[in-house]
Formats: sequence, structure tokens, C-alpha cells
Amino acid sequence: MSRLRIHSAAVKRPLRLAAVLAGAILCLGWSAETTRTVAWQAVQFFPPDLAHQVRKHHRRYDEGIRRGLASPPAWRAGPPGLLGPALTDQVVRCAKDLRRPVSLQQLVEELGVLAVRVLDANDPLAVSHRDNREPSYGRAYEQYVDSILDRVRIVYYSDGQRPSVTETGVDGFVAATMARSRKLYPLIGEEFYRTGRLRNWRVLDDRSVTFGVAGVALSHGMTDLADLAAAIWRSGGGLVPSPKPTPRGHVGPTITLGLRGGFPERDRPKHGEPAMPRSRIQLPPP
Repeated sequence: MSRLRIHSAAVKRPLRLAAVLAGAILCLGWSAETTRTVAWQAVQFFPPDLAHQVRKHHRRYDEGIRRGLASPPAWRAGPPGLLGPALTDQVVRCAKDLRRPVSLQQLVEELGVLAVRVLDANDPLAVSHRDNREPSYGRAYEQYVDSILDRVRIVYYSDGQRPSVTETGVDGFVAATMARSRKLYPLIGEEFYRTGRLRNWRVLDDRSVTFGVAGVALSHGMTDLADLAAAIWRSGGGLVPSPKPTPRGHVGPTITLGLRGGFPERDRPKHGEPAMPRSRIQLPPP
């Protein structure tokens, strides 16, 4: 039975929230609705048995998301905030709960809390605050992401090029996630001030840098959550199916698309001749 490798001081000592971010105003790029939407989209990429439990206890998953969203600001922000240690601590808690074990309902709720932590770590505006213009566009970016959520394609990265939790340990995985978000962070401010003055978010179309940043960051967030859920499930002896192999000769990232409410053909016009001949069986009258 595999175990998650943990090298975090956050697990060994309580988080001293009172001394950090006292009176700070937290800027987030993703609203509660965006966070909840992506948290639920990730469930389709959980190990099947775990996904079944989340759907069965969906109210507990939502309650965990609500708890995560209501966390103190220090738990939801990058340095000097404690988002990194808080995320690591939550991964460890879920893994320990599964081996203890606690009820599956309780585990599902803690996974909801984990979902918020993971998505915060993939939110560039939550991770970094180096741009002193951020307060002028932070709320606008949140509204912008909400407005494109039904158009942006959120995908699961399954190419094997990303470091796995078992390879890096929890601390390394979290550090890599937040470093990736910090690289995306300056692109948002640059796009809002591309003309030399603050632009209205409504003028940003689907070809803008902000659209691309949102798609990449949300996809990484969904993938990270699914990967951590799989690592937690595996650490407790749960079955995690092998990922689909990358096609031979493929170059570049491999992605998996989730279905939204059925097959992609569901919106096509439903007319024309049927694929199979009509049945000639005559049923008796009722």
C-alpha cells in the first residue's frame, strides 16, 4: 500500500493565522461560483469508486466547498499568507482520515475543502500580490472569468509530463503548483493595462491573454485536484485505474475533455434518415 511522502512543518505545528495578513484585503481572481463549478468538473476525473462516493454524498462535498470558501484570508493567499501550508495540511488530513478510517461522508466533505485550497493555489491573483495595480483590476478579472466560464474549455492534462505527487511529495507538488501560478500572474495586469490605462473587462474578447490565462489556470486547477484525490485514494488502498496511454508518435500535451451533460453531438440538428432501418414488427394494440 503506497503512502504519500510528507515533509511539511505545517503538519507538525498549528498555523499561526493571527500574526499573518492581519487586516489584509484578499484579492481573488475566481468567484465562489467559478470555484464550485471547477471543483465539480474535477469529480469526473476522480478514481471511479471515489467519484461515486462524492456524487452519493454530494451535499457533504458542497458543505466542504462552503467551508473552504469561508476560510480566513490567510489560508487562501500566497506569501505572506499561508495557502501553501494550508493546502499541504489538507492533503495530509484527507490521507490520514482515509487510513484511520473516518466515514466516507466525512472524507467527501474534507475533499470539498481540499478543492478550494487547490483551486486557490491555481488562481494567480490569490498566489501573488506583487502588482500594486491589482486592487484596480482584481474584481474586474473575477467578473470576467465568471462571464467566460460557459465558453472556456477546461481540460484534464493527462500527458504524464507534469510531476506526480508520488514523485515530488506533497510539498514539492504544492510548490510547483504555486510557482506555475506566479508565472501567469503578471500577464493579467499587463492585459488590463495594455493600452496604458485600465481597460473595462467587457472589452476583453476570447482572443485576449486573459482568456488564455483563465483556461490554462482553471485546467491546471482541475487536473491538480483530480491528481491529489487519486493520490489520497491510492494511499488508503483504493483502486486507481491506469491512465490512458498517449498515442504513439504524439508530440505535445495530451488532454482529456469532459462531457457536459452528454455526448458532443447532442446539440446537432436531429433530422435525416435513421442509421438503422425501421422495424417492421407490429405490436398488438394496448
